[in-house]
Amino acid sequence: MWPRWLADALSGKVSLARAFWVYGLGVSVVYSLIGLPIDIQNRPVLIVYLMVGLALGVLQTIILWRCASNSRSKFLGRLVRTAMVCGFVVVAIMLYVLYQFGLAAAS
Repeated sequence: MWPRWLADALSGKVSLARAFWVYGLGVSVVYSLIGLPIDIQNRPVLIVYLMVGLALGVLQTIILWRCASNSRSKFLGRLVRTAMVCGFVVVAIMLYVLYQFGLAAAS
């Protein structure tokens, strides 16, 4: 179902370096460059762009988590997994704060 290059990454069969530089940073840079010409006043296009970004973020997190054990350095693998957990906590807190302020602003 998935292309081989993506299936290998999702199953944790690539090196942590490749997962970080190609699937993490590389994909993020390309995604950001695609978003530069997007008109933020065009709500439907913006929503699609953000939903694609959310899906990419989930895929990147899964890939980095699963490939962390492929690092030559156990410390680096643990550091990546710790960063994933911290990132998840920060996103959850930010969603809570945005939800609370959104309700306060709507009242």
